[in-house]
Amino acid sequence: MENVQGKLYGDKGYISQKLFKHLHEKGINLVTNVRKNMKNRLMPLMDKILLRKRSILKQLINDQLNKKYM
Repeated sequence: MENVQGKLYGDKGYISQKLFKHLHEKGINLVTNVRKNMKNRLMPLMDKILLRKRSILKQLINDQLNKKYM
């Protein structure tokens, strides 16, 4: 797992400076929305699009799981 690189898309609840720094040192870029108390920063358009798609997929998967197990 030493050579893992890429981007990790997650909720803004995953943000912590310690986690962000740890992942960055490992070559992983954590992409999340910003919280109210954070400075706004520029984000590539592709990251914005994929972050939006992530939340749509999460909702669809949760709906399917709820239908299956209820």
